[in-house]
Amino acid sequence: MLRLPLLISIHFVLKINLFSQAHADCVTAMDLCDKNRLSINSAGGEGTNRSEADFIACFMSSENKGQAEENSTWLKFEVVESGTLSFTITPHKTDDDIDFVVYRSLDGSCKNMKIVRCNAAGDPSDWASHSKCLGKTGLRSGEADSSEDAGCTDTDDNAWLAPLNALKGEKYILLISNVSSRGPGFDIDLGGTALLPCEKKKPIAATITKPTKPKPVAVAVVPPKPAPKSIGGRKVEVGDEVKVKGRKIKIKLWDSQVQDGDIISVYLDDKKVIDHIYLLLKPQEFEIELPDGKEHYLTVFADDFGKAEPNTAMVLISDGVREQTIDLVAGRSKQESVKIISE
Repeated sequence: MLRLPLLISIHFVLKINLFSQAHADCVTAMDLCDKNRLSINSAGGEGTNRSEADFIACFMSSENKGQAEENSTWLKFEVVESGTLSFTITPHKTDDDIDFVVYRSLDGSCKNMKIVRCNAAGDPSDWASHSKCLGKTGLRSGEADSSEDAGCTDTDDNAWLAPLNALKGEKYILLISNVSSRGPGFDIDLGGTALLPCEKKKPIAATITKPTKPKPVAVAVVPPKPAPKSIGGRKVEVGDEVKVKGRKIKIKLWDSQVQDGDIISVYLDDKKVIDHIYLLLKPQEFEIELPDGKEHYLTVFADDFGKAEPNTAMVLISDGVREQTIDLVAGRSKQESVKIISE
C-alpha cells in the first residue's frame, strides 16, 4: 500500500510532466491571442514527433547535427494588422541556453512552413557570467541578423535576431528549445506594432482645423494615369498610397523576411525603372524621377522567387522631406502596387 506522501509526490511529478508535454509538438502548439507575457513553468522532452525539426540550417554545426528540438515548446499566432514583431524569452534558470526557430506557415499547418528566423547561438552554462549568447534571447530592434549558427565564436555573435516585418493574415509558428537542462521553463514577452487577434488598434486622435478659402491658381492639368491592370501577365493590385513633394524621389529596397534568393524588378506605371535586383537584408538605394502627372503607380514584380514564394519586399520612399515605408508582395498571380501622389 502506497503512503500518502508518496502518492502526492507521484501526482505532482505526473502533473508537471503532462504540462511540459502539452505543447511539445507542432500540432499541439499553444495559440497566442495577444502580446501579454506568457509563462511556461516547465519544459521537458520533445513530444511524440521527434523528427519535425531535423536538419535545421543554423543547428547543423551543433552536437545535435541539425536537430533543433530539445526540451521543446511550440507556440503559434496569426497577425491581424501588419507591423513589426519582436519578443524576449527569459529563461527561469538564468544560465540556461535557450534556442529558437521562427517559421511562417504558408497554409496555417505544420506541413508547409518556411524558416524566417533561426537562433542556435549558445555557450556552456558555466560561462553565463560573461557570455553574450546565454540568458535572455529573442528578436529585438537594432539587430540585423536573421540567423545565428550554433556556438558563440564570431565577434558579432549574440543571442538576438532582427524583428519580423509581419503582414496581415500571416501565420507564424515558434519553436523554443532549452538545450541546457530538462525542467526549467521561461517567460516570453511579445512586442512591436503588429497586432494579434485579441488586440485592438488604438484610435488616432482627430485634429480639427479651420477651413481656409483657397486662392485660385492657374495650373496646367494633366489627367491622372489609370493604374496598370497587369504586368507580365500578372494582375496588379493597388494597396497603399503615399504623397511626395516634387518629382525626384529616392527608394530603398530590401527583403522583409529572410534573404533567400528573391529577385525583383520595379515598374513605374507600365515602365520598368529597376531591372532584376537581388533582394538583400541590407537596403539598396535608387533615385527615380517622376514624369508629368499627379498620380503614378510603383509596382514590385517577381522575377525569381528564390527558395519560397511569394517575394516580400520592404520599400522606403523618400522625397527629401519625409520617409514612408510599405510592404509590397509579388506572387505568381498578382503583384502589389503603391499609388504615389505628387503634391
